[in-house]
Amino acid sequence: MAIEPIDGFLCSASELSSYVGELLQAAGVDEVSAASVAQVVVDASSRGVDTHGVRLVPWYLQMVEGGRINKRPNPTFEKKAAAVGHVDADNGFGHRASLRAIDEGIALARESGIAALSVGNSTHHGATGVYTLKAARAGFAAIGMTHADAAVVPFGGKKPFYGTNPLSFAVPAPGEEPMLLDMATSAIPYNRIFLRRATGTPLPPEVAMTNEGVMTTDPNLATALVPVGGATFGYKGAGIAAMIDILCSAFTGMGHGFTIPPLAGDDYSVPIPIGHFFLILNPSVFQALAAFDSRVGAFLTDLRAQPAHAGQKVMAPGDVEKAEAERRAKNGIPIDRTTWASLKNAAKRYGCSVPDERPTN
Repeated sequence: MAIEPIDGFLCSASELSSYVGELLQAAGVDEVSAASVAQVVVDASSRGVDTHGVRLVPWYLQMVEGGRINKRPNPTFEKKAAAVGHVDADNGFGHRASLRAIDEGIALARESGIAALSVGNSTHHGATGVYTLKAARAGFAAIGMTHADAAVVPFGGKKPFYGTNPLSFAVPAPGEEPMLLDMATSAIPYNRIFLRRATGTPLPPEVAMTNEGVMTTDPNLATALVPVGGATFGYKGAGIAAMIDILCSAFTGMGHGFTIPPLAGDDYSVPIPIGHFFLILNPSVFQALAAFDSRVGAFLTDLRAQPAHAGQKVMAPGDVEKAEAERRAKNGIPIDRTTWASLKNAAKRYGCSVPDERPTN
């Protein structure tokens, strides 16, 4: 993962968490939901996942104000079988429902060794890796995924069909933060288009298309993404996206991505329910924990010791984010100027306090 350079303002994680929670509650969101959103977006921003971090809060506020997101939901959990459960988010924030799913999944996996959790009637839940990381920090391996409205062209196509349909995998690692994979099945996350618009920088080549199905590096013209693998090998990303779409729709009772209205559309009054899907694995049921930890540790040591090109080094999934988390814990979390202005406007609208401005440069 590449960390985007950000020109804006710096905040500590605690400042941002309080700020986001206060804004959401001022907008009428219940305390548990507001705290869940703050936890997830700040966790993402603290690790450099800015596309799914605090920059999403103004968008979430638009959906709350418009009525798309239930501000005071009553999410419910139903145990479907010994190792299967379902969370109904009641059209509330996907962050709260997904955190609930991980907690329920851990409880089931303690007993059964494995748990499958579906989440329905949900909304955008931010960075999927936050939830698998939560499970891994508790000693469990986890796989997580979500679908969304159409934003990615199918292989060989020129109009969107799949969502960015991210996939995440996290596993405990001895002596360090868990190993974490968190990736979109599109060439880049769709939110990177909006981030690049905000930062005024072009997109990489061959990752996005215009309305006419022509490749573009201009984020202002980009309306669709290409699957992982690009023009030649995009069938790989498209195939994984198909798997995720089925697990998050047919297994949750939601429609598949192509049938979902645009989440970023102009009408914020109508709920657009989506689904998420999680698998939780209890390592101690499969192997003695000492042996499991030894094998994961050996894997990471051997991987990082592999020969690399000049000026580079081989890294495990999540290593870039781990290093960025250390930097941001010391220096602060950067927020781009466009997002900062939107948050300040929201604070003024709701009568909330604003953290002191510390420029990044």
